[in-house]
Formats: sequence, C-alpha cells, structure tokens
Amino acid sequence: MEKIMTCFFCNGNLVAGTTTHTSDIGERAVIVRGVPCLKCDQCLEISYTGKVYENLESVLNALKKTSLDVAIATYVDEVA
Repeated sequence: MEKIMTCFFCNGNLVAGTTTHTSDIGERAVIVRGVPCLKCDQCLEISYTGKVYENLESVLNALKKTSLDVAIATYVDEVA
C-alpha cells in the first residue's frame, strides 16, 4: 500500500504537480515556471524535493550573474 504524504501545516494530502516559483535576488525579480512540486490539496502549501530545490537554487544562482531587472526562466531537471 502506497503511503500518502501529508502537509506539514494542515495534514492535507500532498499531490504532485508544477508551480511557478518567484524570488527576489537583490533588486531583481526572478520567475521560474514549471517547477515540479508537491502541493497540498487543502491549503495549497508548496513543497519541493531536495533534488528540485538544488536545481532551483542553481537556476537562481545562474540568474544572479545577469543584468536583467526581471528574469523569467523555465525549470529544467539538469542545470549545466
């Protein structure tokens, strides 16, 4: 029997999906679309796996080097 993961905040069920992650890096706004996540079906809290978080952090670090005021990226599983 498969164990259903539950939300840390409300104990709702976590469902696999994707989300759009937004972040501020200094004076820059960063938007990353299509990020895999686990989303609570009750309170809509978003959770990332460790691997997704590491990849997302790599994307954000790469965008720190740009001179753009607003950066929009699409999530990829492997970051070069």
